[in-house]
Amino acid sequence: MKTTYPWLSIALAVSVVLAGCSKEESCPGRPFVVNVENNAGTRGAVISAVSSFKMVGVQGASNTWMDNYLFTNPGGGWVATGHEDLTWPNGTDTHTFYATCDNTDVAPDITNGSFVYTVPYKVSEQKDLLVALSENNEAGSPVSLLFKHALSSVKFKIGFDKDARGGESDLHITVTKITLHHIATKGTFDFANYDSNPWAVDPEDAVYKDIEVKLKNPVSFTPSAVKDFIALDDNFIDKNLVGEVLIMPHKPTPWDTDGKAGNPLKNSYIGVTCQAVEYHTDSSPTFYDFIGLDEESKEEDIEEAKEMYEDIYEGLLSTDNDDWMNDKMLTMIVPTDEDWVMNVVLESILNHRNAEAAANGTEENVEEVFIPLDMANGFGFNKTNVINVRMNDMKHPNGKNFYAPWEPIIVPVNP
Repeated sequence: MKTTYPWLSIALAVSVVLAGCSKEESCPGRPFVVNVENNAGTRGAVISAVSSFKMVGVQGASNTWMDNYLFTNPGGGWVATGHEDLTWPNGTDTHTFYATCDNTDVAPDITNGSFVYTVPYKVSEQKDLLVALSENNEAGSPVSLLFKHALSSVKFKIGFDKDARGGESDLHITVTKITLHHIATKGTFDFANYDSNPWAVDPEDAVYKDIEVKLKNPVSFTPSAVKDFIALDDNFIDKNLVGEVLIMPHKPTPWDTDGKAGNPLKNSYIGVTCQAVEYHTDSSPTFYDFIGLDEESKEEDIEEAKEMYEDIYEGLLSTDNDDWMNDKMLTMIVPTDEDWVMNVVLESILNHRNAEAAANGTEENVEEVFIPLDMANGFGFNKTNVINVRMNDMKHPNGKNFYAPWEPIIVPVNP
């Protein structure tokens, strides 16, 4: 079971004292003494106390004299497993130290200043990974390792931007799962770029996966200001995760859709498993069938409406008979106010489909909708990302705007 802590940007300081001889003398026989100082505040479902780490020591440009030695503390101080009598090598060149830590003996091995790593796509299997670099160390002088978090983390806030769709207020959404689709999980870490962007992700070898975050409790909300979006903390996500997911640092390519049909799912996007239902609060509306059709409508009006239903709405009911004319999600409402503005009856697209699903024995009255994952700077090294899941940006799998069927085709003129 993971131990979780608040995700802060405080690095984990590990003080490694390599006690040896002075610059002027050789060091054979002088042992290393390693002291580890643990910082109480670290981020996420992460390492809060180092119990082991691997270290590579390089003298000068190429003399690798400490090759992925595993350091542990059995109780009497820090020692390199299998090298308990480790001593400084001869020579006057300065030393560079690289380290990796996941508190196991299988922390990544470093080869020529880099390592390849794959982040488990199952959140339950993910673990924190720390890295450290210390350069220009003189033989016999204390060496300090300041660890950073090698991976990027994700927290979620979710909501429907009330102002994004004209002050929408009647929509009720319940979410049970969030999925990050087409996320790179494999990359190469190069200590040469440690201070800037050490990760490189090859699109041909990125091992793209879908990362599922199932909520232990569904989150329900109505449209609000963005500042009031709900943070998915441990009230909604298992306390062993604290709402955080570890991601390979990279910049995803977002699913490109203009909201019109014909842009099927590809690249990176957020999937939201939810139920969306709208409730109309007007106490005295006047209802009309699809675009005002009734028993008095002319044949050409009916054919025109049917064509629009098929082509624009991509309707869900058959047009081989009159079923399509009773599609509740396309019924119109004319409010009884002086503006005489036509709106759509507040019915859920999902509600309609779920009625059929329930009739066929489907218990979960939910469906997955999709949002392009567009990140200006991507998932960064040693970075916490807060993603606002904006349900007002929902799309269908073919790229069509989720709300298109709720937009009226005809707005009547004032009588």
